[in-house]
Amino acid sequence: MKQPQSIVIIGGGPSGIAAALEAVRHGASPVVLERLDRVGGLARTLAHAGNRFDIGPHRFFTYNAEVRRLFAEVVGDDLIRVPRLTRIYYRNRFFDYPLTPLNALFGLGIVSSIRIFASYLAARVRRWLVSPTIISFEDWVVDRFGRRLYETFFKTYTEKVWGISCQRIGADWAAQRIKGLSLSTAVWNALFRPKKKVIKTLVDEFVYPRLGAGQFYEKMETIVASRGGEIRKRTEVTKLMRDGDRVVAVACRGEDGAEGVLEGGFFLSSAPLTELVAQLDPPPPAEIVAAARGLRYRSHIGVKLVIEGEPPFPDNWIYVHSPEVKMARVANYRNFSKEMGASAACNPITVEYFCFPGDEIWESSDAALIARAIAELHTMGIAGGRISGAFVVRSEKAYPVIEIGFEEKVEMIRSYLGRFENLLPIGRSGMFKYNNQDHAIATGLYAARTALGLGDFDPWLVNIDAVYQEGAEVELAPSPAPSAINERAAGVGAAGPAAASI
Repeated sequence: MKQPQSIVIIGGGPSGIAAALEAVRHGASPVVLERLDRVGGLARTLAHAGNRFDIGPHRFFTYNAEVRRLFAEVVGDDLIRVPRLTRIYYRNRFFDYPLTPLNALFGLGIVSSIRIFASYLAARVRRWLVSPTIISFEDWVVDRFGRRLYETFFKTYTEKVWGISCQRIGADWAAQRIKGLSLSTAVWNALFRPKKKVIKTLVDEFVYPRLGAGQFYEKMETIVASRGGEIRKRTEVTKLMRDGDRVVAVACRGEDGAEGVLEGGFFLSSAPLTELVAQLDPPPPAEIVAAARGLRYRSHIGVKLVIEGEPPFPDNWIYVHSPEVKMARVANYRNFSKEMGASAACNPITVEYFCFPGDEIWESSDAALIARAIAELHTMGIAGGRISGAFVVRSEKAYPVIEIGFEEKVEMIRSYLGRFENLLPIGRSGMFKYNNQDHAIATGLYAARTALGLGDFDPWLVNIDAVYQEGAEVELAPSPAPSAINERAAGVGAAGPAAASI
């Protein structure tokens, strides 16, 4: 390894804080610039009157042995196992998730169920007779489930989340999120419990930090700080100054409004890819700027409620498919960990809405959003207790919109940024990749190794095959000695990150 150079990391989410941890392991002293008041990004945990809320429901899973080991070691004896119960709410009824035949039959009625099965058989016959063209999310789901099941359980929810027609969402996103699942698979798994690893949607248990998803990143932050790294919170990056194909410094603004310039030897950015392009100074060529302007992010609003009394529902979270309400998902964090509630009578709830800035939901006041969330919970019949606390968290540019044609724009930007000697985008927003915590962490680890001179590890290769499975075990481990974290510099072979399948 070369002498560690100064590393500047933009963003303290999963990828950024993982990169910082990897840097301090090797003796470097990175500086993390985080816009918010805490690390973790969309996986952070907020405390309010003794209750703890994640931004939205998170659980950890991965087939990457290194990331799994890191998670178990860092969280240590604060890692707990959580029984999973998630259901779908659709037209005043609850359905098992994943769908089970008897539950769907009794919920939808025998006539609707027969029509769904007939539609599924028609899709199978159509595929056997002629291979259909698969371009959109709608094409992909209809081909595998039939049109009636698609319209019943996929269309409304997906369009709530993304705000665009399913015909404009790329088929690759469907392949990534529900890879391997079909109606026949769901029936088989309902009748015969699989003994081997199962696809994502059929996992019935997960692990979770005792004090919320953000506890993982807070513990990582403590290790980084103890080893000489610096994390500057409430610090916003406004400009990346470059000299040709090399970034030399970033301009940033602190909480007090004071502006400054921070020089560095290598720069990792988990900020939205569109912001990275816009902040380069001098600016990129016009076609790169245009490509970035053609990409969109979906924003997220979490209405946080404390409902007193018995848990309003037994689920970890519920997917809300019904068109009658605008919420897309609701979670109760006491069903993740009892310690998320201030007392046994407190249920910290998040009601989730997805939107674009400027639309009705985004422009609503906090008071109006809270009133809407409470009214919609009553409509669903799951909020009978007294509301003793409420607040709203808005997250702009939370999810990259996987719109048909986005790949070409991202590839143009990726190719341009590939010219830079000392700049790598990382993480979900930074790479405009709809991936997960483990993928984001892996991109941070690999990019940090490149910055440290350990080799040329391309974070863009993480999750390149779009596999999204989570059947592997995550070991519950006792808290390791500090040296176990600091000294575990994982051996990385010549094959690089592509060899570690995420």
